[in-house]
Amino acid sequence: MRYSQHRAIVCTLSAVAAIALGATVGASPADATIDGANSVIDHDLRTVQALSEDTRITAVQPMDGNPLTREWYHDGTAAFHVSGPGAKDWHGHITVGYMVGYPATLDGKLKFEYETPGLEFELTNPPALDFNDLVPRIGGELDVGLGPGVKSVDAADGDVHGAEGFIRLSGFHCTVTGVLGTTTIRPFVKLVSSDGDTVIAYGPTTKL
Repeated sequence: MRYSQHRAIVCTLSAVAAIALGATVGASPADATIDGANSVIDHDLRTVQALSEDTRITAVQPMDGNPLTREWYHDGTAAFHVSGPGAKDWHGHITVGYMVGYPATLDGKLKFEYETPGLEFELTNPPALDFNDLVPRIGGELDVGLGPGVKSVDAADGDVHGAEGFIRLSGFHCTVTGVLGTTTIRPFVKLVSSDGDTVIAYGPTTKL
């Protein structure tokens, strides 16, 4: 089953996003490279695991020519796995985002922007993901002070359920504007169960 959603959002973190996301019931590919994993035992004694797999972040020269802009592409997989009693009945929320570390800012602000001309979902039956809820965050402008500092930015999120599944990101294109010096990007996958149990897996760190 395939769903398409077209969306164009222009705000102020300058992040331009072109995203292709998919979710399936079942484990992620057996040959996937796990670059981040973490787990928590929930209220029902199930083990809930968040996984960051096959992460590749590629830094590129910013198209706007602004020396305060850092630009990158993100490919990878955000996966979850639940085991234990009633694993197939697990419900929760998944978030894909970034930790952004910066040595200084020009005016105490970081600016983000997302534009998603195409957003596609491939779901099995029954789905492990509510496609109506998985959408990119709008972004915006964060007051962060002159720095140094680290901020977490949510990029996309949605409701998930079942024992396992994954969301694949391809060509996720992002920029952050307003930073001075080398910027550090660390992607993360966060799961929050319907009871509030939370687990976060972090991917590899990239300097831009």
